[in-house]
Amino acid sequence: MVIRRLIKRFRTQDWAALVSELVIVVVGIFVAIQADRWLEKQDDLQREQLYIARLAEDIERDIEEITYSIDLAAFRLDFANLLIESSRDPEIARDQPERFLAAVQQAAFTHTPALSSDTFEELRSTGNLVLLRNGELKAALFEYYRYDEGQRQYQSLQLMTEIRHFEFAAKILSVEQHAWVQDNYYVFGPRTVADARYPDSDMPGVIEAARRLQNAPDFVAWLPQARGIQLDLTRTHSDRARLAEALLELLTRNTGP
Repeated sequence: MVIRRLIKRFRTQDWAALVSELVIVVVGIFVAIQADRWLEKQDDLQREQLYIARLAEDIERDIEEITYSIDLAAFRLDFANLLIESSRDPEIARDQPERFLAAVQQAAFTHTPALSSDTFEELRSTGNLVLLRNGELKAALFEYYRYDEGQRQYQSLQLMTEIRHFEFAAKILSVEQHAWVQDNYYVFGPRTVADARYPDSDMPGVIEAARRLQNAPDFVAWLPQARGIQLDLTRTHSDRARLAEALLELLTRNTGP
């Protein structure tokens, strides 16, 4: 319809009307383009906020997992210290038999938190990182996940440390003691060990196991390694927690228009 009118104006040489029609068409196209751009921008802003909300939820879950990992590493550091003390004085194990048995088996256990990276990976794979307008936020995201990826290269070393510890521990506890830990408290944690009760009257004594530890020089010499791995994990997880908290603060500041 518009094209026909323009052709008609041109044929009749009605230049004023033609110019008027052209101005109306151009202005209409311009307004339509601007409206489309505004709607697209609003859609991008809405999608950005949805992604920020999802990222914040991911980091909040991560902080809980990282906090647990810090507590666990500190808990197992106490295990390593208990073994070192018991190797010097076996009587120390008498007053805390459950902790001693758990320490023999699990002082070198390691735990790496599983971070929630699905939202970040989606942003990267789809190219939607461009939706995040804040450059500082994007840099913090990359730093956070890059740090975690870099630390995971040490998991093979941690596994080797655990295996080496298992070899030494196998010579300290009796079969019954090993079975008691495995059957009742497969993996000790800060909460479960408080409720553990070792039936010393029905099973081989813990003090004998502590004496076997004292008479195992290779194991005693190894204990600083078990202690060291827990110290390293405590520091690593604490650094990871600081990055997570800083990232969450940035996400919170970028919530809203």
